[in-house]
Amino acid sequence: MRRIPEETIDAIRNQADIVDVVSHYVQLKKQGRNYIGLCPFHGEKTPSFSVSAEKQIFHCFGCGKGGNVFRFLMEHDNLTFVEAVQKVAEMTHMDIELPEIQSQSDAPVTKESSETHQMIEMHQLTAKLYHYLLMETEEGSAALAYLKERGMSEEMMTAFQIGFAPNHHATISSFLEKRGMELELAVTAGLLTKRESGEIVDRFRGRIMFPITNDRGQLVGFSGRLYEQRDGPKYLNSPETPIFNKRKLLYHFSEGRQAIRKKEEILLLEGFMDVITATEADLENGIASMGTSLTEEHIELIRRITNRAVICYDGDNAGIEAAFKAGTLIQDRSRMEVFVVQLPGGKDPDEFIKANGADKFREIYQHERMSWTAFTLQFLRRGKNLQNETEQLQYLDEAVTVIARLGQAVEREIYLKQLAEEFSLSMETLKEELQSAVRKVQHAKKASARLGAERNVPVDDPFMGMLPPEIPFSGMDFGSESSAMVQAPLQFHKPAQKLEAHTFSEQQLMKAMLESRDAFAQIQQLLGDLSFYHDDFQALFTYLISFYLEDHDADIQRFMDFLPDDQTSLKNLVASLEMMDAPDEQGLHEYQAYILSLKKFKLENKIKQLEQDQHTHIRNQENEQALKVTAEILLLRKKLASHDYDLEE
Repeated sequence: MRRIPEETIDAIRNQADIVDVVSHYVQLKKQGRNYIGLCPFHGEKTPSFSVSAEKQIFHCFGCGKGGNVFRFLMEHDNLTFVEAVQKVAEMTHMDIELPEIQSQSDAPVTKESSETHQMIEMHQLTAKLYHYLLMETEEGSAALAYLKERGMSEEMMTAFQIGFAPNHHATISSFLEKRGMELELAVTAGLLTKRESGEIVDRFRGRIMFPITNDRGQLVGFSGRLYEQRDGPKYLNSPETPIFNKRKLLYHFSEGRQAIRKKEEILLLEGFMDVITATEADLENGIASMGTSLTEEHIELIRRITNRAVICYDGDNAGIEAAFKAGTLIQDRSRMEVFVVQLPGGKDPDEFIKANGADKFREIYQHERMSWTAFTLQFLRRGKNLQNETEQLQYLDEAVTVIARLGQAVEREIYLKQLAEEFSLSMETLKEELQSAVRKVQHAKKASARLGAERNVPVDDPFMGMLPPEIPFSGMDFGSESSAMVQAPLQFHKPAQKLEAHTFSEQQLMKAMLESRDAFAQIQQLLGDLSFYHDDFQALFTYLISFYLEDHDADIQRFMDFLPDDQTSLKNLVASLEMMDAPDEQGLHEYQAYILSLKKFKLENKIKQLEQDQHTHIRNQENEQALKVTAEILLLRKKLASHDYDLEE
């Protein structure tokens, strides 16, 4: 495959805004100079993912991942560098001619990634065929008429790429075979199925087809709906495959992402038709799960792009139960706001919009939504005879417990007054019960926190700040520091951790060299033969030498792309250094102080090594060797005391 010219990569990188690109995947909020959000690479409840618009990089203080806009897409979407460059160009609407992605890539392509690409391509081709068969053929006319009778316009059919699978065994198998596709792989992808006889046939037959995309907009499966009275399930989904997992897929999620961000909320619906009809009613933030209950994986996707969910399921008993289950899971697994819309007459959104119009649905959606607390209190009444004293007391106990979980006193007051008026109770009595319930809730929280501590569960709180060591720049009197004999992994990206002087010094030296070619020249000369203690810093220093030897100016973005793709840890390290604050007005004097800190650390390590040797010689009664080492220790301690940290090799 042809390489993308360096000037083209630079143009795309300079044109792209990493905040815009990352915002397609993560809900970001401005905090100071940077943007923060929940990390898409590891589960967390407190934001530790930071994006710098100024430096055009991202870094997670929780898991340590970091890099530029290309690295983000490579990590998130599992893309090669060339694919990431192409995707950034598409997202920024740049009219640049780029090489086509081929399997003969310079980068190694694994069998797994190649098959994944092929399976997605099969689905894209199949979706186009299904849509053509629905819209343009006599065989699809009955299905087309059915959809129109259901109120779906041809415009929506095209927008959602609705299709039709004929009631034949070999429509798709023949279609794929003629295009050189491997039928066994199509079986693995869920498009075809193999009979006991070994014959490979179409999985979907005689159904209206709804294409399913993943959160990256890649077509990974189908859901086929019966439109005629015959045997079989009403909906038939693709089976679980390497690219199709119902627990991780939400219908219309990728397509509705922009509308979700604009409205700052997601509309949770139950069915495909609900989503399509809501979209036609100008509510494009609607999504639906794949015929399954909402899962933790679904919530993880949702909470990355919004903090508010509006549940509008069917108005029948099953829909109300499902709404309560979904809302409870969201509340338990996130800090999202939850509202519930209940449509009159037990109708689903599709039926309601067709019967009452889009304006009426939008009005109810906007102005008649219930808070989660109000819905929960209503839900707890179901099946209870509130004229019965026992059931009334049970309801009041449950209701007060729900109110006790509210964080604002005003909210508590409102719901307590409602209970007081309905059941002719005094506010004093209810407040006494509330206080008891609050204590129980707090006790449960403390017990949960203790259990987490006993299990050594980390608490995400990345913005407590790093505490650098006190390194005096005005003199050479460095404070004492522990000197571990075995090199520990770099952990300076973690919060609330006071760093050892030598680690802080290495950070500041490397950060200065990354950001200034002049600083690099000064520090390189000051270092001489001195090596960095941490291997990652030494490796980064080596790559930086090569980078500047190629006559590059200081450019974090370009240097990240200069680092080999397999050096992920170094890319993460660069991002971490760039996100770190540095003391103001650093120059030659500060660089000298940092290097003295490294030399002092090396000298202290040398003394500790000799002390270990000394103990070994004494234990083995090797007196002559022990005396020799003791003399060397005394000499080095004298150097340490006089602030002479240079070691003779």
